[in-house]
Amino acid sequence: MGGTVEVTGLTKSFGSQNIWSDVTLTLPQGEITALLGPSGTGKSVFLKSLMGLLRPEAGVCLVDGVDMVKARESQRQDLRKRFGVLFQDGALFGSMSVFDNVAFPLRAHTKKRESEIRQITNDKLDLVGLLGQEHKLPGEISGGMRKRAGLARSLVTEPSIILCDEPDSGLDPVRTANLAQLLVDVNAATDATMLVVTHNIELARTLPDNLGMLYRRHLVMFGPREEFLLTDHPVVSQFMSGDPIGPIGMSEETDHGINDDYVEGEAYYPSAGVATVRAGARAIEVLPRQLTPASGAPRAAAERHGSRVASGAATLYTADDDDVDRAPRAKVKDPVSKALDQVGALFALGLDTFRAAFRRPFAARELLDQFWFVTSVSWIPAMLVAIPFGAVIALQLGTLTVQIGAQSFTGAASVLAVVQQAAPIVTSLVIAGAGGAAICADLGSRTIRDEIDAMRVIAIDPIQALVVPRVLACILAAVLLNGLVSVVGVLGGYFFNVIIQGGTPGAYLSSFTALAQLSDLWVGEIKAVLFGLIAGLVAAFRGLNTKPGPKGVGEAVNQSVVVTFLLLFFVNFVITTLYLELVPGKGA
Repeated sequence: MGGTVEVTGLTKSFGSQNIWSDVTLTLPQGEITALLGPSGTGKSVFLKSLMGLLRPEAGVCLVDGVDMVKARESQRQDLRKRFGVLFQDGALFGSMSVFDNVAFPLRAHTKKRESEIRQITNDKLDLVGLLGQEHKLPGEISGGMRKRAGLARSLVTEPSIILCDEPDSGLDPVRTANLAQLLVDVNAATDATMLVVTHNIELARTLPDNLGMLYRRHLVMFGPREEFLLTDHPVVSQFMSGDPIGPIGMSEETDHGINDDYVEGEAYYPSAGVATVRAGARAIEVLPRQLTPASGAPRAAAERHGSRVASGAATLYTADDDDVDRAPRAKVKDPVSKALDQVGALFALGLDTFRAAFRRPFAARELLDQFWFVTSVSWIPAMLVAIPFGAVIALQLGTLTVQIGAQSFTGAASVLAVVQQAAPIVTSLVIAGAGGAAICADLGSRTIRDEIDAMRVIAIDPIQALVVPRVLACILAAVLLNGLVSVVGVLGGYFFNVIIQGGTPGAYLSSFTALAQLSDLWVGEIKAVLFGLIAGLVAAFRGLNTKPGPKGVGEAVNQSVVVTFLLLFFVNFVITTLYLELVPGKGA
């Protein structure tokens, strides 16, 4: 039999916006439940809260007896292996083929031979009608095919709890009907507990054993399909009939409470005692036939459900009208508190990245790929910037030393300025502007496509798999390019000082060797390490916390570059000040 899911008093908000409050329900074990509600009522948020991907402010969510709200992340990861999740857009990994996407959970969490994995994967692909398309990348197939591939991936590990977010979106009516039949067949074969979020009324009427509806930040009704579909509740009746007139408006701002008074001609009349719905939006009087397995054999879950209903153990819950009309307000944080929260979250990501760097398996291939990418997009711009940097420093210092009669010290001043200041800053700014921006855009795109959440559901830590290799790649690239930029900057300074200003070649180099010390070189490399760490962490943090949509990704990239620049200059000032105070100069 499927897993158990018991929710009590669950409340979730984003900032000042309350999504839903005091949601209480139990998914009957092994049965199919559908969750309905107008757009924007937080149905997808509810699914992510069940999986522990979002942390509600209050309430309990027991999955097989473990509270996902208060459990440690390691416990959540272990429990997520029992979930099979179909995300709204499939959430396939864009760099993997359809076959590798579906096989990914098996390769990550089982010790099956590749021949077994291939057999299981092909069976699931055949089940969803994608056999023959397994070699294609997600970007090469249609949205409906990506949805079906996501379903195949969610079923490949034979999960005990299956969650489906809008399984019908992007599918034509025939494939929607086939998908509904497939879900019934899967339930019959596995007896898994299933929760389906949908707007499709036909799907809601014929697929589930139980139905629930979210409206105005509350669960207004939940219970057996037989009672839910025959209710005269005005909100449920309007939604199930698709009538434009009633308490549900075009947006949540225009929605009405169940107790609001309506004028003649609108959906119902509270003054009548029991809501009277006009003909176009009346409650369903005939219970539609429920889907049965294609095999013809009865579902064990359907038989248990029928027994519960007959015995009176399954009853319809209806929220109190006053609760639905009351919209709870979340606490609004001031800008300073929000900024401190962001700083704290960035430090937390840094600590998580440090810990994940020592866990196995280590993503060595990803590290090499990211190192090559960051270096390849950064080394030419870094050198092109280093030449004028070195030249400007040499020209400015050369002019100044001539004026004060200290021309022999031009080389020492120029080289130290390049090695200690210019090279680390130039390297890190280029990495942040090129590699860091690309890292932020990549992770941001994965976030809005639900790929990051899909990794967490498959019990793969995205910090270990994605953030650690990218941060280490930025650090290694910064160290490498810092040396390259130092050499190019010094040569540029030498050329302009000796050729343009007529300096003495021997004096340029001898003054540097006379005043420089090994710590001067080390401080430049230490800066490069810290600057690369900052660039990688900030890029990853903004990418993982991007807002929805392409605009959100663009804003995240812009914020990543700006914040990185500010942090680099601040950290550079602190390190330089400490170095000059703590390390005495040569000959001092």
